[in-house]
Amino acid sequence: MTTASKSSSLKPLSELKLSVYQADHQLKYLHLHAQLDTLMIEIQNRRQSGSVPPRPKR
Repeated sequence: MTTASKSSSLKPLSELKLSVYQADHQLKYLHLHAQLDTLMIEIQNRRQSGSVPPRPKR
């Protein structure tokens, strides 16, 4: 009986691959988002110090 319950909880290989790719993409997204946040803070700091001109208004 326990083998039947174990086999029913196993996911197909294609589903496992998809979840690994999704995790990899999520990790890349979070890394890029952190880099963007860092760059935005750097720009803000430089603007406040006067080394970067303010963004032009449209």
